[in-house]
Amino acid sequence: MSRKDAVLLVSRALAIIQLVSAFIDITYLPTYIMDILRHSGHDSVLMTSHSDALWLSYYRVGIALLVLRIAALLLLAVVFWNCGPWIERILLPKRETPDQSA
Repeated sequence: MSRKDAVLLVSRALAIIQLVSAFIDITYLPTYIMDILRHSGHDSVLMTSHSDALWLSYYRVGIALLVLRIAALLLLAVVFWNCGPWIERILLPKRETPDQSA
């Protein structure tokens, strides 16, 4: 197996790991959505208690960060799947021999 094949194999494996992690995070979205709906289910803003408003903002921030994490994981999966030359340099840098360092 050549160096390039090994790097491609490791890069694709990392891409699959990132993709699986993104799909696992997607499964948490319904929980956050149900919590947002539960705390925002009041008829009027005046009827919303301070506690409900606090939890509503908490879940909004949580869902925003979850979506951001999912997007970042999917972006990493695409980057690792394409395996450009800079990924090859990161995953398996070339070692210097004693002759090259002098």
